[in-house]
Amino acid sequence: MVSESVGSARAGRPKALSHRQILDAAAEIADTDGLDAVSFRVLAERLGISPMSVHRTTGGIDALRRDLISTLVGEAVSSIDWPTDWRGVAHTFAYGLHDLLMRHPLVLEAHRQASLEAPGADDTAHRVVRALSQAGLDDEQATYAYGAVHDFVTGHVAIQLGRGTFDSAPADRREASVFALHHDPARRFEFGVTLILDGVASIAQRGSTT
Repeated sequence: MVSESVGSARAGRPKALSHRQILDAAAEIADTDGLDAVSFRVLAERLGISPMSVHRTTGGIDALRRDLISTLVGEAVSSIDWPTDWRGVAHTFAYGLHDLLMRHPLVLEAHRQASLEAPGADDTAHRVVRALSQAGLDDEQATYAYGAVHDFVTGHVAIQLGRGTFDSAPADRREASVFALHHDPARRFEFGVTLILDGVASIAQRGSTT
């Protein structure tokens, strides 16, 4: 991204980098090595500036990490084109969250520690709950149905990122696995989402006939 060394940046006029450039570099580091790997020193080396320059631009390492998560989640949420039907909303949420977490594992890492504080994050959750209510679930059912979708997505991604592909497992484990003949992660995810949403439709249908 930047070819100058820290030493060369110090030799002349300090190079000015934007907050966004620093966030992009921090995302690359965190996605590869984890959030704890994001430090002023590592960022300075990556960008060819001094650690103090990073500090002045970001306001501190904790603030930088919060801004990083907030920016990535906020941008993902703002790019969603929401459908109008309940099933489409839930499906869009599931795949949108899946794609965000697969693209930026650092968001999953942060989410395991605390709920995500980002523009539109809470609004998204409430939107999905409202859509599930429109399907015919009561408030409790809709809330827990949202939780089921959310937890399935995060769990699926965590296993996929943590274990790698099925083919990377030892041969004896692949042969013994229940997934020996069926191990397509995309198909597994699609089936899981469909199963949950079919369950929502079934519960809603039963409720409408009682």
